Amino acid sequence: MIRPGAFARSVALVLAALAFAGLAADPAMAKKKPPVVVAPPPPAPEPEIPVGPPVLAGYLIDTASAFATYVRSASAINAVFTDGPSISNALRIGGASEQHQMQQGVVAYAAIVALQDATFVETVRGFAKHASTRDMMVRYLLDNPAYVMTLDGHDTAAARVTAALGSQAMRLKLTADQIKQQSYDVQLKGPWSKKPIPDPMGRLAQIKQLSSTPIVGADDLKVQLAGAANGSAPLPGDSSPQAPAYTDAVNRGLAVAALAVLGKAGESDMAALLPLLTTDGDSYCFNMSKLNLYQCLSVARPYYEDLFCLGVHAVGDTGRCVMSSVGMAEPVAVIPPAPPVVKTSSTSGGKAPVRRRSKH
Repeated sequence: MIRPGAFARSVALVLAALAFAGLAADPAMAKKKPPVVVAPPPPAPEPEIPVGPPVLAGYLIDTASAFATYVRSASAINAVFTDGPSISNALRIGGASEQHQMQQGVVAYAAIVALQDATFVETVRGFAKHASTRDMMVRYLLDNPAYVMTLDGHDTAAARVTAALGSQAMRLKLTADQIKQQSYDVQLKGPWSKKPIPDPMGRLAQIKQLSSTPIVGADDLKVQLAGAANGSAPLPGDSSPQAPAYTDAVNRGLAVAALAVLGKAGESDMAALLPLLTTDGDSYCFNMSKLNLYQCLSVARPYYEDLFCLGVHAVGDTGRCVMSSVGMAEPVAVIPPAPPVVKTSSTSGGKAPVRRRSKH
């Protein structure tokens, strides 16, 4: 007698044997292999983007040219004064700089100078050829302008910026030192220098108004800087590598230059670029230069004191702020000694007294 469980197992074994026999009898089924998994094709290469010349917004050109215009005008002040009106006119020239425009002008001018460095520009152009690398670089530069210092060519580009802005600062300093010395010497040239300034409060108000009015850059400087920005008329400059201790203003100038090569420094990009044009240290320096000038003028009464304010604060402090923006130490002033003034006196025993230079 067959038990039910044993019978069920027997039936299962018979069915399995018949199925195996059927597979063995079908050669096609016996030779069937598992499906081959084919790897997906590699992604198509990212298309290259045509890279044109650097694009710099008109605002940046205008701001850089305003900075250059002030340097040219202030450094051209003739430090030989013959009357009060000549001092008043020079004070209007030297005091006519708007502090925020000067700060932004330093960075914008630095960007144009950096664009003169071929190695730096070609490095950035390599990132501009593809949308993914271009967008990545733009994001990095806007988040941290100092990232630009990881790129090839940054050292010679930074050297150009330091040399160019240092040269501009030295032009101001030389003029400022000459004017300051004249503020001492002019007191001995005639009684006019000791006369009180007419309407001193009106004069102070005028200088404050000039200091809050943006400068319109000279047309020839606008053309020159625009050509330098797009590469059609390069600026000459030194590109000797400097020690890698770059200031915030230099970093930001190179970052703006890189964004111009990437095509992201045009008119529509100004909202993102504006934060790059101002540094905390430079803001403080230019602001203090104006406060010092106003304070000096508020207590100045004779003309020679206005001359002192012009040399030390209006032109001198501005030059020092430009020096500071590139980490340049202020050199000691070297001014040729003034010739002695000889006066004939009946009580001098035939000897002519020699005027000594001021110790101030």
